[in-house]
Amino acid sequence: MVMVTLIGRGLVHAQTEQPSSLVKVGQYTASTDFLNLSAYYKTTKPIRVKVAYVPTYKTGSPIMQSLYLPAGITIAGNLTTTKRNGYLIPSLQLYLARLSTAALQNSQKPGYTLDPGAGAYDPQVTIKDMDQLAGFKRVPAPTYMPGYSHGDLFLGGAQAALSPMEPQSKSLRVTSDGYVQVMTYDPRANAGLGFYQKPLGIAKITRTAFNDPYRKLYFRQDLKGVHTQHVNKHGNEQYCLTLKNLHTPQHTNGNPFKGISGTFDSLYEVGGTKYYTFIGYDGISD
Repeated sequence: MVMVTLIGRGLVHAQTEQPSSLVKVGQYTASTDFLNLSAYYKTTKPIRVKVAYVPTYKTGSPIMQSLYLPAGITIAGNLTTTKRNGYLIPSLQLYLARLSTAALQNSQKPGYTLDPGAGAYDPQVTIKDMDQLAGFKRVPAPTYMPGYSHGDLFLGGAQAALSPMEPQSKSLRVTSDGYVQVMTYDPRANAGLGFYQKPLGIAKITRTAFNDPYRKLYFRQDLKGVHTQHVNKHGNEQYCLTLKNLHTPQHTNGNPFKGISGTFDSLYEVGGTKYYTFIGYDGISD
């Protein structure tokens, strides 16, 4: 069992723990069974998968689209098993909704949005074909990903994290394939799709410098919608966005009598502005 190193009240080295270990999240003890421990996989060859898209604004049925995944793209996933002809076979669940719009645009149809699912752990596709499975290689969690986070940081900090209201202002999305997107909520979109529309700003991460609590992300071009530093006049590292882990995670109570788990959020300062990101459940429910 690999335990996490602590500084103050927060988590430092994220996504290194094994399932069923206990770690401290602020003043709380949490099981890693209920925290976000995404694995990451890189494609070693081009792969096409069929994914569901749902209507963005109107009522209608989902459609299936072919999504092209080039060689070398990094995707969050979960290795599991499925039953076929009475036997358990290895299968790989892929969380494609955490990819950048740049990666998804090759299958985007006007008026439709990639179905993100009803929850944070809903995969968009499960790979069962052995030839396709051979095209994925397990890789370490990218250093640009905030610890225990799926990459979505929402505006508002501590107060917003404890609010029962769904976030509807602005978010930052650090994607598994190495982009940062600034998302503004689209109130016209169907439920669950407001933060999955065209980003206000998008930039490819060219380098990451991690020195806890700071995670510095560098880009060739500026990132619209968030405060960056202009650090170089030329090259691939002209702009820098700093994510500061405040190491003051928060717990939101659930309702065990209704089978609702509580949640944990980490607090960050990004470009001088407070954000929060969901990092897992407490697992306390009936």
